[in-house]
Amino acid sequence: MTSKDFIRAEAENTDRIILYREGLFWKAYERSAFAVCTQIRPFKPTKRSLKTLDGGELISIGFPSSTEERVLDGLTRLETEPDRLVLASCRPVVVAEFETWKASVPLALPRSKSKAGDDSAVSSPCMCATAPESAGAAVTCDGVPAMQEQKTLIGLPAAAAQAQPDFTLSTACVVAERVRGFDLASSTPMECMFFISDLKKMLITADGSGSIRQPSGI
Repeated sequence: MTSKDFIRAEAENTDRIILYREGLFWKAYERSAFAVCTQIRPFKPTKRSLKTLDGGELISIGFPSSTEERVLDGLTRLETEPDRLVLASCRPVVVAEFETWKASVPLALPRSKSKAGDDSAVSSPCMCATAPESAGAAVTCDGVPAMQEQKTLIGLPAAAAQAQPDFTLSTACVVAERVRGFDLASSTPMECMFFISDLKKMLITADGSGSIRQPSGI
C-alpha cells in the first residue's frame, strides 16, 4: 500500500484500529495510530512530510510483531489476515482530538544520505576514537588502548598480545559503545532497524588491523 492508500483507509475511521505488517513490525497510520497511542500504549509516533502526498503529512507508530499478543491483549479482532489486522477501538476516535494530537507531533528530520563509496558516517554518541593510521595506534575506547584491553581481557603477555590482531576487540568495543549510547526508548521501530543495519555494515567493513571504517550514514 502507498501513503495515499493509508490516508484513504483512515479518512472515515472513527472506531477501529487498522494494523499493517511491515517486515518484523506492525504499523498503524493516522487515526489508527492515534487510537493505539491514546487507548493502548503511548508509543512514540513518527510524522513525515511526503512528496507522494504533495508535502502532506503522514503519522504512524509501530511495534515488533513478536510483541503482538502482549500489546493487543484484550482487544476485539474484527478482521485477521497475514499482513493486516482490524481491531475494535476501546472508544470512538474523536476527529478533533486526533487533529490536535497530530499537529502536536514534530516532523521527523529527513535522513541524510551520503554519496556511494563515502565511508564517513553520521556522528553517533559514545563512539570510540580512532588514532591516525600513520601513527600505528590501535583503536581506543574510553581512553584505554585496545592492545592494553586485549592483554587484560585474554591474559596474554604484552609481546604475545601485540602479535595478535586486535580486530575482534576493537570492533566489539565500538559496537558495545554504540549499543550503550543508542536511545532505544525514544526511537521508532524503523530507526531501530536502521541502527542494527548500521552495526552490521560496521562489522562487515571493519579491516583486519582493528580500525573501523564507518559505513555511509542513513
